[in-house]
Amino acid sequence: MSQRETWDLFCHVVDNYGDIGVGWRLARQLAHEHAFHVRLFVDDLNTFRSISPQVNPRLTQQTVAGVEVLGWGRQLQLDPGDVVVELFGCHLAAPFVERIQQRGAAHVRWVNLEHLSAEAWVEDAHLRPSPQPGGINKLFFFPGFTQATGGLLREADLLVRRDAWQAMPAARRIALRALGLPPPPEHAVAVLLFGYARERLDDWLRSLAATAQPTVLWICPGPLREAISAWLHMDLLPGQTTVRGSLTLCALPFVAQERFDELLWAADLCVVRGEDSFVRAQWAARPLVWHIYPQRDDAHLPKLQAFLDRYLDGLDADLADTVTALWNAWNRGLELDAVWSDFIAELPRLRRHAERWAARLAQHGDLATQLVRALRDAGRDAPPLV
Repeated sequence: MSQRETWDLFCHVVDNYGDIGVGWRLARQLAHEHAFHVRLFVDDLNTFRSISPQVNPRLTQQTVAGVEVLGWGRQLQLDPGDVVVELFGCHLAAPFVERIQQRGAAHVRWVNLEHLSAEAWVEDAHLRPSPQPGGINKLFFFPGFTQATGGLLREADLLVRRDAWQAMPAARRIALRALGLPPPPEHAVAVLLFGYARERLDDWLRSLAATAQPTVLWICPGPLREAISAWLHMDLLPGQTTVRGSLTLCALPFVAQERFDELLWAADLCVVRGEDSFVRAQWAARPLVWHIYPQRDDAHLPKLQAFLDRYLDGLDADLADTVTALWNAWNRGLELDAVWSDFIAELPRLRRHAERWAARLAQHGDLATQLVRALRDAGRDAPPLV
């Protein structure tokens, strides 16, 4: 494929930072590593700016980090590029879809990049074309954790940068200082906290404050920080630190994606949510808790279990039970005290497991490269997805 193809990526900012987080990483990788002209259409530039401070939300057309960033409405004035990628099934404007159909399959390749899932059915749906009006197919591309899926977003140098950063003794101190945060107390467990709202948080915080083990919570903006502020009876502002017994609470400001990676690398345990932070925590090779996006009728719980089945495969039964107990308690709003203590006691073993897991995932091709290859081979032998 031509090195100067134009790729159009479309992102609805539905879940605040996860959707645009994926879109922004993919856009930059396609531009930097594959040398495409990338246009990223976004419907919420204000939220986008939270993870990329260079973005000016008042501009509907700008270039940031080698990517052309466009407001959502700009698709009404522009013709489709050579590749059109809908992130997570977002709906394009009808006139833009008509222009895709007018250009036809010989000139436009159309992709729906789906949400990440560990469920087995993903392998069957991956790379299946869906016929669209006008005779053009839309290719369904599924990220995943096996060779039969599209893999995970990973820049070519990510793991090298991670290992070099973690090998620097002063790296964590420098990263925290840049955010105006103090170094953790000696022997403290540093926890990056980025999750959705949940019940029974107060009891957990009181337990952390009362235990002999010092804990530091690096708290990202969002509903969990609002709940912690309510427990503290004070507004915990970005850059502010307060102490309750053995518990140190640090409010993080919004940070660029590169800085967020460093916080994941610096933590002893990462509590993450959504899709982007979930994947980056795995590449950080740190113990983690995934706060999966809650759905009606607990539809999210089978998805959680599907990932646990893969993540814990081959792990010692006692350690697998420890992980499962905390993940289920966190995602079901259950009491955390006992299962949290059990998990923290196993952090050295869990870190070794996280390192092995990241190394296993790295054996698969990265998502951006697989997507480029899939479009090069599009149409070969795949039955339609209708």
